[in-house]
Amino acid sequence: MSAVVDACFFINWSQFKQRDDIFKLFHTLIIPEIVLDEIRNSIARSYLYLLAYQRRVSIAPRVGIIDREALKLFTLINSSSILPRIDEPESYGLALALMLKLPFLTDNAAPRLATRYIEYLREAKVYDSLIVLKMLYKGKKLITKVKKYSDDTGVIFSEERLQEEGIKWVTNF
Repeated sequence: MSAVVDACFFINWSQFKQRDDIFKLFHTLIIPEIVLDEIRNSIARSYLYLLAYQRRVSIAPRVGIIDREALKLFTLINSSSILPRIDEPESYGLALALMLKLPFLTDNAAPRLATRYIEYLREAKVYDSLIVLKMLYKGKKLITKVKKYSDDTGVIFSEERLQEEGIKWVTNF
């Protein structure tokens, strides 16, 4: 299976030392062309080139029908008073994932939360790094990998977010 990836997820994940483990879940990462300009981090750029060379990443060109769907999602999500805002590249990635019936990987909260509150998006599969880590690792290994991910990327998951995913955090490692 493939997955559509946005910039924040790709940048964060590229800094994780076990980053290639993601290919145990997804054989190809699809990056919308609109997202490429956001990937400026040198580590992420180098990783992108490596994955392109290995044919593990595919760049999806902009397409009018997906642009229209992205505008619909952008308007739906940003008109909500309870959801964080979504930006244009994220809404495009979410629209592409919906149309291809693939998971959307993002570390931004808006798309994931929108699947809970907007009926139209209930069928969408939106995974953040924590969900992907949980899909990859189990038990004590999961806690170790979450800590390692945080150390490598600087991304700290809130206690609330960990509880939401049913992860009991151990403070003494």
